[in-house]
Amino acid sequence: MRAAIRQKLLDAIPGLSGRVYEPHEAGAETPKPYAVLVQGEEQEDTPWTGFRRIIEVWPYVSRTSFANVDDLADQITAALDKQLLTDAVAGETFSCMYIGTASSDVVDEERDAITRGLRFAVVALQPVNVPETAPDDPWLEALAMWTESQLGAEWTVYRGLWPLGYVRPAVMWRIAAAEVQPLMAAAFEVRKQFVGHVIGRTPNEQTEGVLRIVEQLGASVKVPLDAADRRYLTILEPRADLQANAMSGGQISVTLSRRTDRPTEEGPLITGIHQTGQLR
Repeated sequence: MRAAIRQKLLDAIPGLSGRVYEPHEAGAETPKPYAVLVQGEEQEDTPWTGFRRIIEVWPYVSRTSFANVDDLADQITAALDKQLLTDAVAGETFSCMYIGTASSDVVDEERDAITRGLRFAVVALQPVNVPETAPDDPWLEALAMWTESQLGAEWTVYRGLWPLGYVRPAVMWRIAAAEVQPLMAAAFEVRKQFVGHVIGRTPNEQTEGVLRIVEQLGASVKVPLDAADRRYLTILEPRADLQANAMSGGQISVTLSRRTDRPTEEGPLITGIHQTGQLR
């Protein structure tokens, strides 16, 4: 991963001239400008995003003006933020997300330079690759297929979790809750709440994707579960929160429901009738 980030910076920023280092490699005599990569903490984020690993990139320039730091920082952010990268050694595909600065302006006396740290998060890291043996929930699959039909081939729809190499624009649906409500002695209703995460290539595309899905959920009324067998899921209370975190929180919530008949148990057949007395 570190090698892929380094190579991306070298390809995207000619002014670095091959000078992207690990912390121990750069000193006061190192020609400037250059960048230093620092791998930060790794922590479990959510079950659907896996682990979050923090990568810091520190752009170093000579002790002139912090405007030069700003310019190099902008180039680094443009090169990495939301870009799909591939680790040539491990073969893993991933993307970084810019999450802010790691510090204020810094004068580094030891390196005789000025700098400011930039923080990027790599999410959807699955440290243990366990092959899935159970199929996706059929309601989740139905909602994902419906979403694909609404958004078209340009969008990718994921089920249950973000993969390491997710592609934008994308939607990821997951099940958040489920409940069963009795209707009568012979039937009950199953309800499942789903959360949708929408990530676009631009803020406008992301907002448009969220609103488009919610509007279509409201207009469609039902989602096909098995169209050939004429089984459908009823759409209830689609909502959108454009302020929610697209990766970990999800901007869309919707409940799907379906009425199900209770199984009936057959009793023993009557084998005979015995009568006493007289009928009048």
